Amino acid sequence: MLKYRDARVAMLGMLLIPSAAGAAEAAVELPTPEARDQMLQLLETQSLYRDRVDWSEVRMQLAAAGSDRVLQRRVLDEAAARSSGGHGRWISPGEQHQRSQRAQRLNGGQSAALSASRQDNPRIGILQVSPFVEDLRKSEQERYTARKAYALALQQRIATLDDGARCGWVVDVSSNGGGNMWPMLLGLLPLLHGTTDPEGGVIGGFRSAGGLQPWRQGEGAVTAGGNGSLRSRQATYTLRVSPAPVAVVMGAGTASSGEAVALAFRGQPGSRSFGQPSAGLSTGNRPVPLLDGSMLVLTGNVMTDRSGQGDGAKLQPDQITPSGPSTLLAAETWLLAQPACKDG
Repeated sequence: MLKYRDARVAMLGMLLIPSAAGAAEAAVELPTPEARDQMLQLLETQSLYRDRVDWSEVRMQLAAAGSDRVLQRRVLDEAAARSSGGHGRWISPGEQHQRSQRAQRLNGGQSAALSASRQDNPRIGILQVSPFVEDLRKSEQERYTARKAYALALQQRIATLDDGARCGWVVDVSSNGGGNMWPMLLGLLPLLHGTTDPEGGVIGGFRSAGGLQPWRQGEGAVTAGGNGSLRSRQATYTLRVSPAPVAVVMGAGTASSGEAVALAFRGQPGSRSFGQPSAGLSTGNRPVPLLDGSMLVLTGNVMTDRSGQGDGAKLQPDQITPSGPSTLLAAETWLLAQPACKDG
């Protein structure tokens, strides 16, 4: 009787395994055929590294995958990754929901993260610049309002720390893995000093096949032509003593818009970066809605510093330091040796 029961259990297990595998495959999200064609057309014609992909081969692989959803998803993900240098991707409706929850959690805790930044030396202001993640399920107006709220909270933190004793600033993007760069740049505007230009000081740029599109700073504004901008009449704080030296702390966790912040300070007089090389995603993305409600994060350009230098790869700090407290110590030591701190 025991052997018979064991045999039944074993047979039941064999029946359940294919069933479970089938359920897992059915749970794999894919774009509709129309959205898939739209996605491939966008990647093939606009993605930054589109020449790295054999698009005819991609379509042949998708056809050969038949109804295998796992294989189809793998082919699409690999095409998006290779043509974007690992920066772009397809986001399903389900993943958009998860991203929305993450955005609300991260952005909601930004003020607390700013307040928690260590302030070991009363002469140095330390800013922990956290990611700003777009909630793509929100309306454009709601998203724009959220961007301004992030920027104003960052400027308010600068104003709070700027008590007259601070002579230098640390901008820590070592844990900033990306998101939307404009709230970060607008928030850091009091510390940025772009190169002289009649249309607004240049603090960086996007380079594509169409040329160089500068990032410019203005009064309460950061702009880049049609590639993005953010403005607020409230974002006009100026330091008590300006310009002040700025040390940028970066590392392997610095990616995408975190790298944009590091680039914005690169080449600014009185600025120096410390830490480890960045993640190597210093390229520009834009979200493109697809026909089925899913989203393609499309990588279309390379980020540059104010002099137009940039290759989309890892950023190298001016001074390599071990990860951890020694990086912050090196940054503070350098700041205190600058004229603004020595003469104050």
